[in-house]
Amino acid sequence: MNFLNRYSKTFQILLTEPRQVIDSFLKTDDSPYTHPLLFCLAGAFAVILMNTLILDFNFELVAEDVPSDSETVRQMAEWIQVVSVRASTQFLPVSLILFGIASLSLGAILFMRDFTDGFFDHLIINSYSVGVAIIGLFILIPIWGFSGFSFTNSIVNSTIPAIIIAGIILWVYSLYFRPSGFLDWIRILSAYTTGYLVYVLLSGLASSVMGYLMFVLERLSDLSGQ
Repeated sequence: MNFLNRYSKTFQILLTEPRQVIDSFLKTDDSPYTHPLLFCLAGAFAVILMNTLILDFNFELVAEDVPSDSETVRQMAEWIQVVSVRASTQFLPVSLILFGIASLSLGAILFMRDFTDGFFDHLIINSYSVGVAIIGLFILIPIWGFSGFSFTNSIVNSTIPAIIIAGIILWVYSLYFRPSGFLDWIRILSAYTTGYLVYVLLSGLASSVMGYLMFVLERLSDLSGQ
């Protein structure tokens, strides 16, 4: 079976019978489905490629809250804003892989400890779930392309992606964990909410650090050119 066929089969079954894919990886040595990490990376590559080819991610910086008399602070704020917006739009799949999988697994182990055999199981479950959500991000291309809003708009770069990601991941959760009642759903929703909040914090911190590093590199480049 070639890679595309295996990937397509994995994606389709995750949408209908995720236990078949996830348990196959967890409980057998020769799963016929795509490895969870490769599943995520392949989806991320496809989404980022299409994003870059179809959409123009240039945007006008918004820095009204930055003191106009502080050039250094303004430049640093601009870099942080650029990195944050790109991380939550063009490179959102990378952010989900780097921070989303671990964060959601942390939330899951806190609220759904007895649903699985341990943290590793939750890592695999969330790797496949995030992989499916990444493919769902293709929906954002026409939304971003025709909405008319700037990428700095929080509805565009935060709210709509968050709704799509939550809907897809919770769908996979519901099929895999098969909640039998109200309390099970409370635990699932608590796990997801906690994990997503941790993800937002980690990705925001990483964007700020990366933005600051870009600012430092720019300053060093300016100084060396003088």
